[in-house]
Amino acid sequence: MSPGLFAHFYWFITYIGYIKISNQSSVERGGIVWYYSFQNQQVGPVEDDAISGLVADQKINGSTLVWTQGMPTWQPASSTALVKYLPQAAIAPVAAPTAVPAYAVPYKTSEMEIKELNDLFMWFWICLAGSLVTFGLSAIASMVLFYIILYRHWQLIQDGYARTSPGKAVGFLFIPFFNLYWIFEAFPGLIRYTNAYIQRYGLPVKMQDAGLATAFCILTLLCLIPYLNLATGVAVLVIQIILAKNLRDSAVALIQTRK
Repeated sequence: MSPGLFAHFYWFITYIGYIKISNQSSVERGGIVWYYSFQNQQVGPVEDDAISGLVADQKINGSTLVWTQGMPTWQPASSTALVKYLPQAAIAPVAAPTAVPAYAVPYKTSEMEIKELNDLFMWFWICLAGSLVTFGLSAIASMVLFYIILYRHWQLIQDGYARTSPGKAVGFLFIPFFNLYWIFEAFPGLIRYTNAYIQRYGLPVKMQDAGLATAFCILTLLCLIPYLNLATGVAVLVIQIILAKNLRDSAVALIQTRK
């Protein structure tokens, strides 16, 4: 696959890897953490102390379904301990939902999540190597897998402090021109927020340097320049492989802290 074609696929292939994850188990970090439903998606874990900010942002109200460890099923926030964060107007009796969401209780174990990440990285490698015999076609699949790994990593640090959601982190990369800026938020930004997440909870996880992710972003942008992409195309592929491995390893380490 030529560097120019690689850059074209990087920015303009359709984002088809939207992943709805319902797999995060409650994290014991010396405090209560919660999951909540927002726009039919499970979000969390979120620290108890961050709930007031989510209420102010109107992401949580009295009827929002929430769950924490020890609860048999999801319940409206107004009928849980989160009621203390709700304004009086929101504390009204809420009828029980007629059906429990499909993600009612996180059900995937840490081992299952780790296996999924390892499988994603394995297929990323296979598709990337296969591009040599498919004339670059399988490189499209490798890019989709790369974005799914990115999505999964962003999802692991959603505690109310992350700059963006997993869907926006990946989806905004496909907005023409805006993505020239957003790529630096999606990749180096992820490293910065992950390091902050690790420090915030005192996790025994090695923090990463954002330099590699920044280099990946710069070289990717240079691939958009005719002729110059001949010199940067190979470099960006090598760095992408290393970055994908680092993201996988970091995500696995974060998941292992839940055990």
